[in-house]
Amino acid sequence: MNKPLISEKEAIFEYSVKSVWEIVVNNEDYKWRTGIKNIEILDNGNWLEIYDNAGKNFTKFILKNKEEYSTYSFEMDNKSFSGYWEGKFIEIDTNKTKCIFTETIYIKYPIMKILAKLFWNLGKIQEQYYKDLKKKLEENKNESK
Repeated sequence: MNKPLISEKEAIFEYSVKSVWEIVVNNEDYKWRTGIKNIEILDNGNWLEIYDNAGKNFTKFILKNKEEYSTYSFEMDNKSFSGYWEGKFIEIDTNKTKCIFTETIYIKYPIMKILAKLFWNLGKIQEQYYKDLKKKLEENKNESK
């Protein structure tokens, strides 16, 4: 098997673990996420993330583990890569949550391996996800006032 691209990022949010968890695992509410055009819910907790309006660029996600307020993990597969994602949710106190998200990607095609190392920064993708998540948490907080 080829060598994977791996990125692990941590973030602390000034919100309850329940608040963070409910946003991350809710695949029906995806509009807050950068780059996602649509999510199609499949059976058994699986889903497709669609990245373009034509629906030709998508990734299938297969749920592997969902322990409430603790661990969320799934496998990913599309035409260019396969991989695994795991999120750990750690309650620091009532309104503070530490998230550790790890993404492991295996590139399917030799030429794509070279391009991915040059142009595909998993760390930046994860940082954008955390920025989007923080913004969504803030929006939810403001809506509940």
